[in-house]
Amino acid sequence: MKQPINYIATWFYKESKDDASFYPQLGQKGCSALVHSVYMQIQVPFFTTFRYYNPQAHLLFFTNLRKADLPNFLTDLFLRLHVEVITLPYTCRPPKHWYAAWQNQFYLYDILKEMGKRMTEQDTLLISDADCLCRTSLNGLFNRTREDGSALYEFITDREYSINGITLPQMEAFYRACYKEDIKQPLTYYGGEFIALRGDTVNRINEAYPSLWQFNLEYGKEHTYKLNEEAHVLSILAAHLQLRNTTANQYVKRMWTSPQFNNVAPGDENYPVWHLPYEKKRGLYRLYKLLSKEQKIKDESKFWEKASLYNGIPTIGFPKKINDFILSLIQKKRQLFNQS
Repeated sequence: MKQPINYIATWFYKESKDDASFYPQLGQKGCSALVHSVYMQIQVPFFTTFRYYNPQAHLLFFTNLRKADLPNFLTDLFLRLHVEVITLPYTCRPPKHWYAAWQNQFYLYDILKEMGKRMTEQDTLLISDADCLCRTSLNGLFNRTREDGSALYEFITDREYSINGITLPQMEAFYRACYKEDIKQPLTYYGGEFIALRGDTVNRINEAYPSLWQFNLEYGKEHTYKLNEEAHVLSILAAHLQLRNTTANQYVKRMWTSPQFNNVAPGDENYPVWHLPYEKKRGLYRLYKLLSKEQKIKDESKFWEKASLYNGIPTIGFPKKINDFILSLIQKKRQLFNQS
């Protein structure tokens, strides 16, 4: 009997000037050289740490770029770590001007369509944002996913909060209109940064997605709100297909480390996966530089000591503040130079 495969995937979709949307964390549109370089660099700490703790997993990188168009440092990394590169077109793209930000996010559903072709029912797939670091084996996550069909990250339950243009009560109204039935329990918002699915669940989502998306297109013409990003769609499908759980919350936390908002507490360093959206140009960049020099994790304890220091997990020290300030000045100069 064939042994089930545990897939770990992340992705990057390079936007053109015609389809570029805004990325608030980087302050740039998706077609900018800065966005491209940052997302190429963060693949290094992502794949290095995920491979280190998951040596048997099948690693995947999805992109609309050809393998030959990737920077040499990534090509070399993928060769060393046995990462499969899959060049995939974006067919689930929303209409132009659908929403101002993150319009590459529906690429997720192209990835699921592609994975539906290769996965068996008992294979598992983790799709993670690349601004994450893995600290431990994820075998427990894969086992739970294989048992339950999915492992989802419940992120927002505040019913008054507008989540990228829609509130949870509005999402429930959308659900009732779409499926002509009442929702069994109040919706929560599942973050799209960390999604684990069993093979048969991938196929169920692929079957349910087209009709939901077509309804969304029509619904948006008549209402002031709609499903603007991939996690909105995921949250609706999780309720419709009865996939709801909070299993991934045991494995990952979205850790904000900005001067304006910091939600990291002592003990958070023990999460198996750190999601670090603010650190793309900061702590993760410094880890990219470190790993570019050392090629691998040579000393586990020293590596995590530096990762904690660079990213401010669980606390932000004075050296990080200074380094972040210097990095910010350097990156601003580069940006001005590129624009001139």
